[in-house]
Amino acid sequence: MVATTFEIVPIGIVHSPIADRRMMPPDGVEAEIEIFPEFADGLLRIEENTHIWVLGWFGDADRTRLQLVRPEYEPARRRRGVFGLRSVARPNPIALTATELLAVAGRRLRVARLDFVDGTPVIDLKRYSPSWDCIFSARSSRDRYLVDLASAERLAEYEIEAAHFHGERCEWVVLGARLVQHLGLVWGVRPKDDQLVVTVSLAPELRHLADALQALSGATFGNGRLQLTHERGVRFEYQGKWLAFVPRLPLPDEPAELRTAPLERLVDILA
Repeated sequence: MVATTFEIVPIGIVHSPIADRRMMPPDGVEAEIEIFPEFADGLLRIEENTHIWVLGWFGDADRTRLQLVRPEYEPARRRRGVFGLRSVARPNPIALTATELLAVAGRRLRVARLDFVDGTPVIDLKRYSPSWDCIFSARSSRDRYLVDLASAERLAEYEIEAAHFHGERCEWVVLGARLVQHLGLVWGVRPKDDQLVVTVSLAPELRHLADALQALSGATFGNGRLQLTHERGVRFEYQGKWLAFVPRLPLPDEPAELRTAPLERLVDILA
């Protein structure tokens, strides 16, 4: 292969309250993107989009490693190629994150969640298109293998996924993440397992929970794994077993309490 050099010109810079990537939460923090004056014309009508893709350059990333050892995977699968991961280590450390566009003020864009540290060069912006970019049926290795189920990081990932589908990270999103995590621990089942049937409630107070569970399970009417009930609870079935959960209302207001309280304080568990 003939080596080719490409010129990448930064179009802006990230202003974030987080300067150390070791302190960055998994889903990022609210931040601001400053676009340089010579690229300001490219922002025309960008505010017509609710979400955008932000591409950045991780200049201090390791560009020599093509495989990594990931301890959260089962022993036989711990070594993985970087092209199948979202690791910062890669030959060309281009970072890619979709985020909600909150406001535009001149050359400054305020975004809801961005996992780029302060000072990260921005090399491109693109609109997020639901018709092109949203693939609800997609699966990753985390959906196919049981890894790191009990960790706070895993719970946070479930919350992010459910919030993206539902539209906000409300208390029901957190509870839905807790229920799916519990199923993985007690049944050893993946949330999107083809044999897991999810029955969600049409009760008005539980409709947000229904969104969260559909997002995390991948259950649809088309694949036969989504069912409905008018009862005030949700139910899971898997290989002849079943578990039902009836939320205890009102739920705690504090997300931290929802994440750490014994599940029996949040729901009645029926089996």
